[in-house]
This record gives sequence, C-alpha cells and structure tokens, in this order.
Amino acid sequence: MTQQQDKDVTGSSANDSDANAANAGFNETDGVDAFASQWGSEPDATSEYIESGDATVAIPQSHRPKPLLIAFLAVFVILALVAGMTIARNISLSRAQAHADALQSCQNAQTKYVTTVTTYTATMKAARELGKTSPDDVANTKLLDTLNELAGTNDSAVIGLDLNTLNESECSGNASTDDLDALSGSFGDAIVPMFKRTGEVQYAADNVKASIEDQKTINVRSRLSYLVSTAQTVLDVSAGKVDESLRTALSDAIDAATALQKTNNLTAESTKGVMSDLQSAVDAVRNAMPLDCRLSKCVALTFDDGPDKTNTPKVLDALRQSGVPATFFVQGQNISGSNVDLLRREAAEGHEIGSMSWSHTQLHALSAGDLKTSLDKTANAIENATGSRPTLLRAPDGAWSDTVLSRAKTDGLSLVLWNIDSLDWKSRDADAIVKQVVSTTLSGSIIDLHDTYGSTAAAIPQIVKQLQDQGYHFVTVSKLLEGGAKPGEIYYSAGDSSAYTMGVLADR
Repeated sequence: MTQQQDKDVTGSSANDSDANAANAGFNETDGVDAFASQWGSEPDATSEYIESGDATVAIPQSHRPKPLLIAFLAVFVILALVAGMTIARNISLSRAQAHADALQSCQNAQTKYVTTVTTYTATMKAARELGKTSPDDVANTKLLDTLNELAGTNDSAVIGLDLNTLNESECSGNASTDDLDALSGSFGDAIVPMFKRTGEVQYAADNVKASIEDQKTINVRSRLSYLVSTAQTVLDVSAGKVDESLRTALSDAIDAATALQKTNNLTAESTKGVMSDLQSAVDAVRNAMPLDCRLSKCVALTFDDGPDKTNTPKVLDALRQSGVPATFFVQGQNISGSNVDLLRREAAEGHEIGSMSWSHTQLHALSAGDLKTSLDKTANAIENATGSRPTLLRAPDGAWSDTVLSRAKTDGLSLVLWNIDSLDWKSRDADAIVKQVVSTTLSGSIIDLHDTYGSTAAAIPQIVKQLQDQGYHFVTVSKLLEGGAKPGEIYYSAGDSSAYTMGVLADR
C-alpha cells in the first residue's frame, strides 16, 4: 500500500472516529446490522473487509432482496391475477346463466302460448262457423246472438296484443336477455285472455248446439204435425177418386202418426219409421189422383189488357209450344174485329178468360152506375165471343173498394189480383222478366203479366221451363183455386183469400 493510500485510509479512519464519537456510542457491528436491515440484505461472502486499527469494516459489493419477500410478492401478484380472472369469469358465467335462464323461460312460455293459441284459434273458427246457423234452426236466437258477439270480436281487442306478430316471434339464442324476458312476458300476457275467451266462446257454442237440438225436436214435432195435416187433406179430397184400399192404408198411417204425436221427446230417429210410412201412403193416394192443386205445386200465369192483335198471338204461340194453360183478363173495348177471333182462340186452346172491365180505368173511381155498365158490357162481349160468361174479375191497377166488391158479388165475380208482379210493363226485357218471375214464385202463386208486349211473349218459354224444373204445374186460376173461389172475395194466390170483404178496406 502506498503512502498516499495509507494517508487516505488513516484520514478516513480518523474521520470515522470523529463521526463515531459524535454518534453517542455507535459501534461497528451495529452499523453493519443497521445497513442490512435498511436495505434488506446482509454482507455476503463477496463483501470486502478492511481492517483499520482495532476495527474491521465490511464494504458490501452488492445488495440482493430477501427470497421470502420475493416469494410473497410473487404469490400476491399471482393471487390477484387469479382473483381478477375468477371474478371476470364468474361475471361472465353469471351473465351466461341469466341469458340461458331467459332463453329457457321464453321457450317454455312460447310452448304454452302455441298450445293456447292453437286451441283458441280452432275454437274461434268453429264458433264463427256455428254462428252462421240460421235463426230458424235455433230454439233460442238470443244464444246465437251471444255467440256471434263473442266470436266476432277482433282478436287484438280481446287480447290486447297482435297475435300475428306473436305467432311470427321466436325465442332466439341470439336475442339479448332483456329481449327474451320481454318476449316471454308478451307470451304470458296473451295466454290469460285467450284462455278466458276460449272458455267463454266454448260455453256459448255449447249453448247454441243444445238450442239447435231443442229446435230439431220442435221441428220434428212440427214436421210430423204438418205431414199428418197434409195426409188428412189427401184422405178427404181423394174420396171417390182412388181405390179405397189406398185410402184405408193412408188412414191407418195417420192413426199411427197421431198416436206418436202424443209422446214426449220426439226425435228424428224415433219418428223416422212412422213418418216414412205416412209419406208413402200419402204419395200412393196422390199419384193415383188427377192433378189437385191442394196437393201439388201449382202456379197460374195471368195476362192483362188484351187482346192485342200484334202480341197476343205471340203469347198464345209461346203457351202452345210450352204446353201450358193461362188466364186472360181482357178489356171489353178490345173485343172487336179480328180480336174476337183471338178471344175465341184463347178459349179453344184451353185458356181461361176473365174480365178486366171495359177499359183500363180504376173501378173505385167509377160511379155505381158506370161500374155496373162497364162490367155488364165486358161480360156480354166475352159471352158473345166465347159462349161463356166470366166468373173472374181483375181490377185495373189492382184498385178496388167496397162498392167494387159489392158489385162483383152481385155479378157472380171473384176479384183476382196477384202476388207475383213480373214487372214486364217496366223492364220490357225478356231476361229481366224471367228472372223476376222465377226468383219470386212460390207454390200457389198468381203471376201477373201482359199480353201487350213482345218481350213478355219471348219470356214465356224460359219461365215455364225453369219453374217446371222446380216441380211446378201450370194451371188456370180456377184450377189453382180448385173451385174454392167465392163471388165478392179477393184472391192473391191459392189459399190466400185476403178475406177483405166489404167494410174491411175503404177505397184505395
């Protein structure tokens, strides 16, 4: 060691001694321990020691952390990371579970919804179809009204939701938890009102079905009663016209049906055999009889205001080609010249001729004297042309009064009006005339036409064909009324005498 180094060391030692003296009893060993404690290290084998007098000083070459502290810090960091990852994972798992739960809940709600809406839809459809039942087929029509009111209500108004939208909705795994919860709620909100309305509608439908059955019983009794009444009429009018064995069989069938009428709980099944036997007996007698409009579907064609030299021949030709008779109500003023021959042709071809007075003047507007003259002159003209005096009268425009009825009764005339207006005077079109007549005609109808229009003549073939296809027979008015027409009474159709005798209606 050089002198300078010795000097430096000696100087350093001296300085250290001075410092130690200033630090109240500090020793070298304590200094080393304090250093190690402060820096977390202690002298190691690589420390360099310097002797200075009686003291040895360690000068550390490096300061390494304690292994335990390092391990602790490492564990802490790792635990923190693991905890963070665990928390993050738990949050993710919680959200996934919530979404899975929402999806399952939505799917369950949709399954219940589909079941409910399927039942609801089928019930409503059946109820709406049942609601089309004719009121005539229901004993209590109020029950039918209730059903239609319930079944006719708009679905959205009942449920408060749009079913079409719900039906198209789907619980998708791609939907958010909130959306799944909302959809699940919508399904649930729809189920309750649908379930309630299904029960209400089904209850109303059951009531209507029961009412239909009640009406069937009523209808069965009514049909049986009607058939017995018809059979009795056939039995009465057939006397002397058919073999008595047929009438005896009919009488026995009537007795059996009458006995059945007195029982309770009539059904279609319980009356089937008796009604079938009775109908067969009626048909056997009816088929053995000549045509009787009290038993068959008959109608009468009537023509006003002729004879007309231009169009009456066309009408007569159409009637002849169709093979049906008619009744002509003629005006006395038209029975002259060649028209006399037309009147004779009408009679010769099997048609009936009635009076329409002398001219187309409303009879109630005439004085009693003028009325008598008008009817007498016309009756005489008809009798002179055909050899027969009329027994039927048609008032122009259908206008009449008590005075007219009184005069008709005195003259032996029945007042024949009509219940079917062909409107040929208005349309002047053959197709329109056919449609009007065919669509409104019923059994026993008296049909009003005019033999003064060519369009009427053109309509006759189709009128006859279409009504014959429906089972109608064409007859004269007198045949339609089967000899039941009485002088001074008014007839609109067979079996429909207005019974408007004098004093019932004033002038109109």
